[in-house]
Amino acid sequence: MNHARLFIALACAFTVGGAGAARAGAPQPDQRQGDFTHLCQGGPNKGQTCTVATQAVDCPRSACVVQTVGPSLRGTLTIVAHDEVTDWLNGGVTNRALSVLLEVKAPDGSRQLLAATYQDVATPTDPPAAPGNVVAIAMDEFALRNAASAVGGLRFAQPEAALRQQLQALFGTTATPVLVAVDERRFEFADHTADSLASVLRFKVRIQFVEPL
Repeated sequence: MNHARLFIALACAFTVGGAGAARAGAPQPDQRQGDFTHLCQGGPNKGQTCTVATQAVDCPRSACVVQTVGPSLRGTLTIVAHDEVTDWLNGGVTNRALSVLLEVKAPDGSRQLLAATYQDVATPTDPPAAPGNVVAIAMDEFALRNAASAVGGLRFAQPEAALRQQLQALFGTTATPVLVAVDERRFEFADHTADSLASVLRFKVRIQFVEPL
């Protein structure tokens, strides 16, 4: 294993301040949210576009917040990282993969299980990667282990295209779904970095649809 790549901003694909930021790398949630439209929450410029960096000028007596569209939804996100993907029939444990499972309730009340698996297809022995504005470093089991101690670093991460499109279809919107909140106090983590099983991180999330810049 390449131990130089064993930490992550994951988490999402995907922390906040102090030692957490040093462990997780970049981008941070505040950087990710810069990809989306912001409006003044109140004050004399309520509803006008703004940026967080200049909110004191843009939004006097108020705050600059991400523009949300449509419903907020709660769900459970499970991330499975496996550094020894096994060929059950023929043997061999050299490849790596990352799987995600998002459990949400659709507007019609039905329970939706949305899952996908990611891999570096060109070089499957390498850990999978994501666009740099979502997760800046490779996603292996050691990265997932570090993410478990700082799940807040996943805020404002957005899903890969297929999962994004499915959420948009379910909720009838073209806006981008992002993780706006995660439960940092209650999560489950199964650490299997020392054996041939996959490591698993599971926690509650809140998703909001937002408008990209």
